[in-house]
Amino acid sequence: MTTQFAETRIEIARRSSSGLDVTLVWARGEQRNGALVCVRDQHEATYFEIPVETYLALDVYYHPFAYQDFSTDHPPHRSLAA
Repeated sequence: MTTQFAETRIEIARRSSSGLDVTLVWARGEQRNGALVCVRDQHEATYFEIPVETYLALDVYYHPFAYQDFSTDHPPHRSLAA
């Protein structure tokens, strides 16, 4: 049996450059209530999310690879579906 949790995400900021998309969102739901940085690398076909404390949100947004070890994916990279 699969358990699903409802979550609402509100985009706060987004930037893209050279195939790298970084989005800062506010996630609100049953499992999470706080800031989240989502990173997608089109060249490497990878995606990861980093839950962040509010006071660190902009720093993680501008430097996500410095915080990649704190991502929700282990190992840090997850391949995107084709």
